[in-house]
Amino acid sequence: MAGIYIHIPFCKKACFYCDFHFDVSFKHKDAVLSSLQKEITSRANFFNPDDVIESIYFGGGTPSVLNKHELSTILNALHTQYTIAPNVEITFECNPDDLSSSYLADLKLLGVNRLSIGVQSFNNDHLKWMNRSHDSAQSLQCVDMAASVGFTDITIDLIYGIPSLGLHEWQETVERALELPINHLSAYGLTLEPNTPYQRLVDQKKYHSPQDEKTSDHFEALVAIINAKGWEHYEVSNFCKTGNYSRHNTAYWQNKKYLGLGPSAHSFTGTERHWNVSNNAEYNLKIAAVEQAFESEFLSVEDRINEYVLTGLRTKWGVNLEELNHKYGHPIVSLFANELNEWESQGWITISQGQLTLTSSGLLFADYIASELFKLKDEF
Repeated sequence: MAGIYIHIPFCKKACFYCDFHFDVSFKHKDAVLSSLQKEITSRANFFNPDDVIESIYFGGGTPSVLNKHELSTILNALHTQYTIAPNVEITFECNPDDLSSSYLADLKLLGVNRLSIGVQSFNNDHLKWMNRSHDSAQSLQCVDMAASVGFTDITIDLIYGIPSLGLHEWQETVERALELPINHLSAYGLTLEPNTPYQRLVDQKKYHSPQDEKTSDHFEALVAIINAKGWEHYEVSNFCKTGNYSRHNTAYWQNKKYLGLGPSAHSFTGTERHWNVSNNAEYNLKIAAVEQAFESEFLSVEDRINEYVLTGLRTKWGVNLEELNHKYGHPIVSLFANELNEWESQGWITISQGQLTLTSSGLLFADYIASELFKLKDEF
């Protein structure tokens, strides 16, 4: 299994908390899309002849700024240069205000079969606070439209941990989301990222930063509702009706090969990681000059162990301790017996049939537990 990620680096507005690479000016949009076409061709040798693309993911930025012709051109180029599985999952991130019945019908005709809609909140004050370009009514309407057009794989994004978001309102938000015709939900805790408008406003004492206690309360409430509804909590921030996992993102968490195309996109071979330049003008110049538009690093055995542990712990499948020992010769149970016993007694982890997994409460400490296990580097 292999995947392709396409980064569309344009947005109508800048969400003030976002640190992803994007541009609100569309002046160079045509040039970037032309460079993307060339990169699709030039990176075809990234995959082996027998690699089959099982997932394609359009992210950004905001892919829904693409028109029908632009999206069709990209997809045709991918089908020309790569071996695409007949049942390929094609996920398309979009904003509610970009979606109409005709646009949704076009997406479906072009082969998009999974929508990721950036709802974020059903509270209009919070949406304005985040500088989103849609309102709650548009969110509800576009999800219903997508279902009526025939989309059966629909996921929405929500954000919790907003300083002014009360616990009861957050619970109502989750309940409302799960009443929509969706089969997947991604929910992320608000974070204060460097070099964002949010960071600058917090520094100026004009906004409050997220509070860990409130974020934890929101997360625990979210998990409780998800469990009560019978949905699966299969990754720290991802939830679905039984079996409706994101094929593309699951491949990330299982350390499978993927190619990233477009400014700032990342790629992974299994032993190397590549990342494209995060500057549209520089990306265009390098592609035009037939130069490498990415940097790369070789992952040491230590790096690969740490990534395996970090990504595995974030999922319901956890870390296969026997595989870790067999593949890397690293007996994590004996090396970290004290830590594992302590976390097990605190109810953060379970170890069963050779699998180390985090409990619902343990997921709150996923990054901490992984960082403690990163002491693996001391053993090399």
